[in-house]
Amino acid sequence: GECKSWCFDSEFDPMAFRILWHSLEQVHYNEIAAIRVWKCNGGDESVRSICYYLDSEPKPPVQDLQFVDNGLTALGCEMLARTFGPQGNKDINFLRLDFNPFGTPGIEKLSWGLSQNERLRYLSLQYCNIGEDGGQFLTHILMYYRSAIEVLKLRGNYLGNRGVVDVLNGAKRSKSLTDIDLYDNKFADTPEVVSVLKDLFSSNLTLVRYDLSGNLISDAGAQALVQSMIPLNHLDKVFVTEQVSSKTWEALDEITSGKGKKGKKKK
Repeated sequence: GECKSWCFDSEFDPMAFRILWHSLEQVHYNEIAAIRVWKCNGGDESVRSICYYLDSEPKPPVQDLQFVDNGLTALGCEMLARTFGPQGNKDINFLRLDFNPFGTPGIEKLSWGLSQNERLRYLSLQYCNIGEDGGQFLTHILMYYRSAIEVLKLRGNYLGNRGVVDVLNGAKRSKSLTDIDLYDNKFADTPEVVSVLKDLFSSNLTLVRYDLSGNLISDAGAQALVQSMIPLNHLDKVFVTEQVSSKTWEALDEITSGKGKKGKKKK
């Protein structure tokens, strides 16, 4: 039969849920491409049940795994780290854990597995309450020399200046990252943040999309970033801040609208 998406979007009985995944493991059911658990209040036990299935032999060919607003804690993250580690499932390339407030303790546990994972391409950790100390663990994930992560969604966390500098330094080492979302992470345009961003723009030509909006970037800070982009022609889309002058906005739009590339938007 065709591969299918299994989606859960309402509360369920934890024991029945566990029996379901144990039964699927016992019969080696391998026709699930995506498992999505959205707002079910399943907590860490739902992660335990699904990881039991994902870790079974032969490994099921699931590619898309999502636990959204499901009450995960650092314990659930530790279970996922084993599944995504070197001995774990080799097929999953999409992981979304949005709206689970596991914070820095959770990303620390998760990094144990993701910092050794070479298959994951899309990682979404939006609104997970990750603080400044969590930046270093995100760096560990990004700087793994065989990492395949292309898209990293971190909006709505609390990385602050120190955490975002760590993440940006990790992004500088990534060979695969193309898109990073840092919207609303409570950082400002300090000299260090601006310097690291300018260095990243020029040193990582694979990373072409940035969302830095929703943070405390002034018009002066935005102008400094725009000036550093002028010699570059690899950037596709950069959102810096909503609070800039029309002159700065126009300059940014011109830089990312096809300057130096084929197919310019403006004639």
